[in-house]
Amino acid sequence: MARWRLATPLSFLVLISIMVGLGACASGTVGTGSGESATPTPIPTSVVPTNPTYEVQRGDVIRLLQFSGRVAPVLEEELFFRTNGYVESVYVRRNDEVEEGDLLAELEVTDLKNQIVQQETELRSVQMDHERRMTEAQNSVRTAELNLAKLRASNSDAATLSARQNLERARTRLAHAQDEYNKSLDRSWESEDVRVAYANAVQEAQWNLELAEAQYNDILRGLQRTAYDIEMAEMALDMAQLRAAEIGAGLDITRTVLSVNRLKDQLNDARIVAPFSGVVLQINLTEGNQVQGYRPMLVLADPTELEIIADLTDSEKSELSEGMELSAEFMNRPGEVLPGLIRRLPYPYSGGSGSSAVDDADKSVRVSLVDIDPVEAGYNIGDRFRMTVELDRSEGTLWLPPQAVRTFEGRSFVVIQEAGAQRRVDVRLGLRSPERLEILDGVTEGQLVIAP
Repeated sequence: MARWRLATPLSFLVLISIMVGLGACASGTVGTGSGESATPTPIPTSVVPTNPTYEVQRGDVIRLLQFSGRVAPVLEEELFFRTNGYVESVYVRRNDEVEEGDLLAELEVTDLKNQIVQQETELRSVQMDHERRMTEAQNSVRTAELNLAKLRASNSDAATLSARQNLERARTRLAHAQDEYNKSLDRSWESEDVRVAYANAVQEAQWNLELAEAQYNDILRGLQRTAYDIEMAEMALDMAQLRAAEIGAGLDITRTVLSVNRLKDQLNDARIVAPFSGVVLQINLTEGNQVQGYRPMLVLADPTELEIIADLTDSEKSELSEGMELSAEFMNRPGEVLPGLIRRLPYPYSGGSGSSAVDDADKSVRVSLVDIDPVEAGYNIGDRFRMTVELDRSEGTLWLPPQAVRTFEGRSFVVIQEAGAQRRVDVRLGLRSPERLEILDGVTEGQLVIAP
């Protein structure tokens, strides 16, 4: 251990001596070999970067909006089940043509179909029972009508008139017999037998009057009884008619029909039916798979009427208006530019023109080509177009490229080169395009502007 401590300082001294010797040798070799001193390496001159300059020019500044679109049917609809379940049958494939009302797919609903059959059987039974009870009710109404008519026919005015006349005649006879009897009392020459005969006549007339009165009263009471019977018959007829109307309303049938319809609505919820004639563009259904209600499973379109649709951002839609002209370039035929216009914007960008004032689920922009039918032109669904809309234009104005204008804390300015000096000038900007900025104030035509 002591030997290691001693050797270590000596080793360092030896190493230093070797390094000094090597350095001296190297210096001597360089000096004697060349006979001249070493040439120093030159330091390169630094390059001062030059910023590009731009001339303030006068011309047109056009603000454009460019976007892409695709050929799509005017009538296109996503179809879905309205309930959850397992797919039992799929009757169509992609690109299949279907007719309005065709069944496209359905879920497994065997139990529901059995309930519908059972309820329809119940409906037929209820209908038969309804017809039987309706016939009985109509017969009851007819019976009540006949009974009422019979009672009204039995109410004879002739019998009443005859009884009234008999009563008047009995009163007249009684008065005449009474008068004859009174006269006989004043005739002293008449015998007692004559007076008794007059008295008997008065008595007979009195009895006849009482009988006539009784008969007339009987007829009046009969009329009253008939009136009661008629009123009761009218009430019976009313009740029969109400019963017939109640049965005729078919509330029992209505309840059963509602039950059948409710089950059929559930069955329709488990089916996808073509709402119009067209072609199946997309399908995402596999028999046996579980699906969720209201999730799009098919896309059906009418290929007989096509247009261009585009999906834009909200800021882009806000720049457009319905009826605005544009140019459309068919990407499969570069250089072929066609005129078109914005046919439809979704709410709220439509401004109420041609669109419903509700939040439309279709957020796409619809474009129509002018005097060109995409179907007749041979365009296919999915063909792409590039569209250009001129949003604004300023003609004969001063402009600079965007890279020539500087901004700082909301302030726009340029650096002008004048007689070897630089001057900072605030500018007021107008229209903006990717290539040009309109300069409303701050510079003049021909000035040189130094870019950052």
